[in-house]
Amino acid sequence: MKTIIIDAKNHKKEIKRTKKPVLLSFAGTYGISAFLLKQTADSLSDELQDEIKIGIVEMNSQNAALARKYNVRFLPTTLLIQHGKVTDRIIGNMSKDDLIRVLETSQSRIP
Repeated sequence: MKTIIIDAKNHKKEIKRTKKPVLLSFAGTYGISAFLLKQTADSLSDELQDEIKIGIVEMNSQNAALARKYNVRFLPTTLLIQHGKVTDRIIGNMSKDDLIRVLETSQSRIP
């Protein structure tokens, strides 16, 4: 399973209507930072597809409102959304292992 591309049109369907936690990354469309983030997201998606939904918002003018909604000011920014609420915010790229540690820590806090 590959990472889902999230945009203003499919946001409600992919993020708000899912019961799984969502790891949502906001990234530029081009550049090494965006490339590395997408590789990490794809790898996590393959490994954790039954436990969590992973999506990327490619930043462009059509998705600016989505970035404002989540108060994203820097790229890349990754959010962990659980039960419709942002529970963690990561600014900058992280390794797959670091992201897994964030997920494990966050999931242990779910009531």
